[in-house]
Amino acid sequence: MSVTVSNLVIGIILSRVLGAAGFGLYSSLIVVPIIVIGFTQLGIRRATIYHIGQKDINEDHLASALILLWFYTSFLSIIICGLVFFFSANQPFDPLMVVLILLTIPLLLMNLFAGGIFLGREEILRANIINAGPTLLTLVLTILFVWFMKLWVLGAFISIFLANFIMFFFVYRTLIGEYRYKITWKYHEGLMKSMVRLGLVNAVAIFVMQLNYRLDVLMLKKLSTLEQVGFYAVAVQIAEQVWHIPYAIETIILSRSANTDDDEGVTRVVATIFRFSMMAGFAATVIIFFAAPYLIPLIFGKEFTSSVPMMQAILPGVLFLAGFRILNSRLTGKGKPEVAIYTFVPALALNFIANIFMIPKFGGMGAVWSTNISYTLGSIAFLVVYSRKINMPISEILLFKKSDFTFFRRLSVRGQNNKGNG
Repeated sequence: MSVTVSNLVIGIILSRVLGAAGFGLYSSLIVVPIIVIGFTQLGIRRATIYHIGQKDINEDHLASALILLWFYTSFLSIIICGLVFFFSANQPFDPLMVVLILLTIPLLLMNLFAGGIFLGREEILRANIINAGPTLLTLVLTILFVWFMKLWVLGAFISIFLANFIMFFFVYRTLIGEYRYKITWKYHEGLMKSMVRLGLVNAVAIFVMQLNYRLDVLMLKKLSTLEQVGFYAVAVQIAEQVWHIPYAIETIILSRSANTDDDEGVTRVVATIFRFSMMAGFAATVIIFFAAPYLIPLIFGKEFTSSVPMMQAILPGVLFLAGFRILNSRLTGKGKPEVAIYTFVPALALNFIANIFMIPKFGGMGAVWSTNISYTLGSIAFLVVYSRKINMPISEILLFKKSDFTFFRRLSVRGQNNKGNG
């Protein structure tokens, strides 16, 4: 909830102060490190969750290997992003903004990797602090640098850098001060190879999904105008708030799947959570659909009225992908992230082809329909493969049961019993 509200307020401030073109410039800049980090992080976070959950590796050695991998991935990410910005000289990129983005990359990666340690240890609260902390801090700093000091797009990137810099110290204090990990600079060859080997599959899966999320912004920037990028970015930002509930659930499922021996029991629980999440997501999309024509012009300004039909149209695809994220977290926690690759690479190709034909003619709305096609078909294909992998019929995954409606009551009773036993 804090991330949802903070992202909404940040979006309001940026769109109000920067306008459609300025918000489009901001979106086109920030999308580059998001996509690059999606691959160069090498899936280390999820590999860390898996190894800690399996309890098969000394955690001091794992933390040491993680630090070395952090150096390598930070260097690689900075080089790739720097080259992308250098060869995009036709865009009005301020060098200071680019430097801030590049300096933020190592901080983002460290916070990302540390989240893997917290989730592997089933310390959900700390994982949530790492997830929500940078967003909350970015909101406070955006109010200062963008709203009050009027530093425009530069102020937005100063806010992101400082927020992640502060969280970096939280991570350091926890890992070194509290967990007392003994970091050595020894090259743990077997461990690092194991983490990269497992992580690479995760990295490709994450990269494919990031491209599915952000390809439209890159192609809009090339095939349309910054104003269309701004309208589309606002529409997507609002619609994607539907993802925060499944994202919160996803982190717990990842952690529990890596630590459990009761595969069948967790699979049944995930199916129940999937059904309730889809029901809650559907209710949220209906509310957003009917509220958007009134709220977007009121909150973001009349300049962003063009975002309303885009946001309404993209909601079905966003809802489908919310369901995918919950089911995918189950397979990823079991060490099977490759299923997402098999099902979403064709969807990504379809997204790219549809964008080529639809963006020049329909602008942001063309990107919306390309995204809907990709999200929907990819999610349906994943559901079919997921059903086979876990040996559960699709009807059993989708259809509500009587036991579903006592599920949360049973969890509540179990939680009270566990508290009493503790």
